Amino acid sequence: MTKITAVLNAHAEGLLAGPSLASFCEARAHARKNGIEVESIFVLDRPEPLTRATIVQAAIEDVAVYETDFGDPAGSRNFAAATGTGEFIAYLDADDLWSENWLTAATEFCTKQPERVVAHSELNVVFGDVRNLWVHADSADPDFDAGYLAIGNYWDALVFTWRDLMLEFPITRNDLKHGYGHEDWHWNCVTLLAGYHHRPVPDTLHFKRRRGGSQLAKCSENDVIIYHTPIYAESRRLWSERKQRGERR
Repeated sequence: MTKITAVLNAHAEGLLAGPSLASFCEARAHARKNGIEVESIFVLDRPEPLTRATIVQAAIEDVAVYETDFGDPAGSRNFAAATGTGEFIAYLDADDLWSENWLTAATEFCTKQPERVVAHSELNVVFGDVRNLWVHADSADPDFDAGYLAIGNYWDALVFTWRDLMLEFPITRNDLKHGYGHEDWHWNCVTLLAGYHHRPVPDTLHFKRRRGGSQLAKCSENDVIIYHTPIYAESRRLWSERKQRGERR
């Protein structure tokens, strides 16, 4: 039986954690009905009182709750990967929502791939302070341009992948004071450069909340950049190879 470590990361979401908890439980129940074992971990990283109360008082069965002091999403996600025991790992932030079929569909998708990949939802519905749709790119597509990652992020942080891949490539924590952030964007570059495709799972979506005070908002407010990777040079190399073969970019 395939085993997933499903992780809810929380810090200062307050009552918004309530719908996320419901989403987590619905996706977990759906996966279990389809023969998937789900280990549940909640990581409360420097939680403010209302967030702690919302999550702890929900009294959800069969969950390991940890309180940490990282003060950064990278630390709490790495902690969950090191603590969990599943073959796969999936992350949910405590103000976002999974589609009910997410854990089931992502498991089926990844186990059918000829090689290890990082799975993402097919679509993000962004709501809150910003409203838009975010279609996740497929790095295995012949028209995929890795060079875009030098200026923008293709994929969000709610990944589904092999847990030992997360252990091999731990997420680098943000350093907003010195101008570095967007830990998920940086991790996407690192894993893509290491040869792992990032692929959307058909017929899945995430609901992503945009709100003031979030990690993304703090990164924007501080005008940070990601840590350096050779992603642009790799993009140029691939483009040159395609040109020599007479392929369109």
